Amino acid sequence: MTLNIHSHFNRMSQSELLNYIVRFVDYIVKENVEVIALQECSQTHSAKKAEGGLPGFFLLTCNETVIREDNCAYLIAKELEKKGLKYYWTWTGAKFGYDIYDEGLALFSIAPVLKTEEHYISQTREYSNWKTRKVIGMKILCGEESIWFYSVHMGWWKDKEEPFKPQFLKLHQVTREKENVFLMGDFNSRSDVRGEGYDLIKKLGWLDTYNMAEDKGSGITVPGKIDGWKDAKSGMRIDYIWTKKKRNIIFSKVIFDGNHGAVISDHFGIMIAVE
Repeated sequence: MTLNIHSHFNRMSQSELLNYIVRFVDYIVKENVEVIALQECSQTHSAKKAEGGLPGFFLLTCNETVIREDNCAYLIAKELEKKGLKYYWTWTGAKFGYDIYDEGLALFSIAPVLKTEEHYISQTREYSNWKTRKVIGMKILCGEESIWFYSVHMGWWKDKEEPFKPQFLKLHQVTREKENVFLMGDFNSRSDVRGEGYDLIKKLGWLDTYNMAEDKGSGITVPGKIDGWKDAKSGMRIDYIWTKKKRNIIFSKVIFDGNHGAVISDHFGIMIAVE
């Protein structure tokens, strides 16, 4: 499952944030989701450091990472633990966003995690630059095979400073030697626009699980205008789950859209079932 969760948006109160997280976790528990990728999973830069042991099984990918009291991933892990579920999880801050937040990426797994890693895919590594981009990865033991899962948040194709193409080529290089890989997240690239990011990913051999699914709907994950897409005139499919290997995808479903789970972000999420 993947979702650009857009946590802390509009400087929401702590009670509002917790309300969204409870709804999110209730859906995860109901659907028994095994792997979760989150983008724009944030914390307030000035918030106090989380005290005591962290919930679930936290895995560090960067020694500079500090988990704060209102960290979205931390609160999710805490709520999951209240439900009797201990997920393996990791979080990294990618950049300083909206002049107040550590905007980050997170991954959760109910199955054991063998390894974690993070990589810059943007040219800039300045934390104060809102165009800085990272990916975060987990190598997870799924039955008898190990699979890499990455949470991904890309730049835009036509961005002058940090365009999509070199970022994805860097990500493609990072995963080149890995056979079993899923890329999950907000790719900021429309599926209905030719000659840009979507076509580049396919050209490099990646398979869109939406197209492979036996059962699927429209796939639309952004219904209208949002930050970064102020000129959008219709619904867009810009969030994806890509894979390297051909697999039997039972379904690809849009979630947190008001029909399958409450709307909790400016993006809808995607959930797939793999045989």
